[in-house]
Amino acid sequence: MPEARELREIFASAVKEKRLPHAVLIEGEKGTGRTELALWLCQALFCEKKDGFPCGNCVPCKKIASGNHPDVEVVRGGGGARSFHIEEVRDIRESVWLSPSEAEERIFVLLEIGEMGVEAQNALLKTLEEPPRHARFVMTCENRFALCETIVSRSSVYTLDAPAPAECEALLRERFPAEKPEDLALAAAVFGGNFGAASEALSTPDGMLLPRLAADTPSMLSAGGAYDLLAELSASAKTRETFDLYLRRLSEWVGRAAISGAKDGRPPVGQKVTPAEALRAEELISRAREDLWQNCGVDLLQSWFCAGMAQIFGGNL
Repeated sequence: MPEARELREIFASAVKEKRLPHAVLIEGEKGTGRTELALWLCQALFCEKKDGFPCGNCVPCKKIASGNHPDVEVVRGGGGARSFHIEEVRDIRESVWLSPSEAEERIFVLLEIGEMGVEAQNALLKTLEEPPRHARFVMTCENRFALCETIVSRSSVYTLDAPAPAECEALLRERFPAEKPEDLALAAAVFGGNFGAASEALSTPDGMLLPRLAADTPSMLSAGGAYDLLAELSASAKTRETFDLYLRRLSEWVGRAAISGAKDGRPPVGQKVTPAEALRAEELISRAREDLWQNCGVDLLQSWFCAGMAQIFGGNL
């Protein structure tokens, strides 16, 4: 997955060549800079330089940075499930037909659309399908699987990755000098270099509980601990959101462990994972994440998942 720098280059090229889709969806975990990238893209579209990269100094760039551009409307979720209400979507559907005030188009920046309920998403879909020519949408979400498939299919999805774990670990050492080096290495690896998310986990009581469980999963299963894993998940990942958090951390951990093992024969911390195991695990994790947001029961899905992972890592039920 590309980092913010790489996505900026992709967006800049698309803006300069006038081939940026009318609906862009930036997917990425909390702490990776989705909002900053969305606003950067707005600046790139309206910058007076018109070379794809915003200068940051012209009037449009400054207005967007300060939140005062009349043709950039920013709407965000309230911080929880279904907190992006249908009333806000209806307001957008009315506002979208207004002509631009200063620019050639109007940009609607919709942050955290994963917090929309199905009714709100269906209302937004009608606008995405047949928008006026002057309207553009730049949206963000944490997990595309939480969205209706129709919303995703009408958008061009770009997944934002975090910086390399080595960079993240160095920053964590500066911020958390009292923490054990192995704990910082674990946080950097299991959060895939996401400094914001890793910092929040290290600063929060029990914030590393699920990440540690993810890192311990291969060794638990190798020792025949599938039931132990299921018990841990049943106790600490009861909701869709917490189980999805575990799955995302496990995906990062397994991938990083396999890469490190292939390079120097050892993972960053803990159990060695082969590339073949990582590939099979990633396929299972992706299937679980998709099923999780399609109203599959969490308890049943966890049982199925632990059984499948036990087959990959040599444990048994």
